[in-house]
Amino acid sequence: MTVARSVLEFENVAKTHRGASYDKPLLRDISLSLSAGDVVAVWGSPRSGKTTLLRLAAGLATPDKGTIRFGGVDLSTRSQSAVSALRLGDIGLARMDGPRTTELPVLHYVALAVMKSQGRGGALRRARSVLRWVGAADCANARWEHLSDSEKALISLAHGLVREPQLLLVDDVTARLDALQQADVIDALHRAASDRRVAVLVTCSALSAAVGAHESFTLSQGRLKQINDPARLGQVVRFPQRTSGGDA
Repeated sequence: MTVARSVLEFENVAKTHRGASYDKPLLRDISLSLSAGDVVAVWGSPRSGKTTLLRLAAGLATPDKGTIRFGGVDLSTRSQSAVSALRLGDIGLARMDGPRTTELPVLHYVALAVMKSQGRGGALRRARSVLRWVGAADCANARWEHLSDSEKALISLAHGLVREPQLLLVDDVTARLDALQQADVIDALHRAASDRRVAVLVTCSALSAAVGAHESFTLSQGRLKQINDPARLGQVVRFPQRTSGGDA
């Protein structure tokens, strides 16, 4: 039997924030692995190190200790330009910060990620396609500031997926969503994994966003602890059922 090669691996990774008066360990001895089609969820409170974990995975920061591999290659052995090229081509990042200018329509914001590689026409076509795929086609001409939180979450996913990455890093985009809105985002993440064979690493501050992940972890005091029975978590945190009329 052929064993699938991991898209992303953390091996005994540690990262400490160096302050003026004190050092704060953010991540301690972190090990995890994602292959194509995996959805791995990491739940933690604010300032628990979730964003640092994603920054390391994206090559935006380097570990103090341990090894991070992408496609089996140690990132520390690659040049800065090679890591940047990897990030621009094979790694998608979804977060809720939006475009730098509020005047940019959603379609152009999503297309901007591939404008250089695809050209204007190709980038806009790809952006329209991915917006339709995540269920946000109606938002193409809207401005970020006029969107609801649920629309912003879906468009953040589109911005991360437009590159057609091998790895999608999702930074707590469900934080301000209700359960039904979370369900739409989670569905899109799982479709990205199953249909597009993307490895998905998602951080969340709501346990419900971890439901259905192939592996789920808590991150506390810098350490990952696996939730051994994600199905049981799904029984505890249930999404309300949509109904055709009235409340459930």
